[in-house]
Amino acid sequence: MEIQPTGNKIEILDLKIEPSLQRASKDNFSELLTASMEKELSPSKSVINNPIEYIVKPGDSLWKIGRKLFNKDPYQIAKENGLSKPNLIQPGQKLIIYPSPPKAAPTLENGEVTASWYGADHHNKVTASGQRFDMNKNTLAHKSLPFGTKVRLVNPENGKTAEGVVNDRGPYIKGREVDTSYALAKQLGFVRKGVTKLNIEII
Repeated sequence: MEIQPTGNKIEILDLKIEPSLQRASKDNFSELLTASMEKELSPSKSVINNPIEYIVKPGDSLWKIGRKLFNKDPYQIAKENGLSKPNLIQPGQKLIIYPSPPKAAPTLENGEVTASWYGADHHNKVTASGQRFDMNKNTLAHKSLPFGTKVRLVNPENGKTAEGVVNDRGPYIKGREVDTSYALAKQLGFVRKGVTKLNIEII
């Protein structure tokens, strides 16, 4: 225990003395105390950055492995493993994963959204941005993102990804947050389903 004066106050600092320090001689007490304090203050080594060998299981997609299991960008996993066709991984395939540290909670513009799509009924009509809607281009409607914002969309059900540009406002049906063009819906594999959950990320 140490009594330390600070102005008109006296603070009592409670130091934990390890057994090794209690047995130390006067000569080496200072060295042992310093080493003990450094041990207490130094951050513990984490295994989070050590590479992990992962064997692809039936039903796995690169998106699921990256986002759900390792909190890592699937594109980075593909790059690190030299995958030219990341959508075609096979059960039993070995991947080397370099996990990323936890990310901050997503903003309102990033994360899971409920998406629908629109096509022929609106083709060539003027959008909220002033551009004419082309159902065969990768565009989407969003309620608040600025026009021209480029986003990446991921369908967690099948791992398919696509990129698009915001050029319209909507959707205006309760419970829906994004309206993609027919082209995007086709690439993401939910044309027949009509409405689905997607993950959106500003890029």
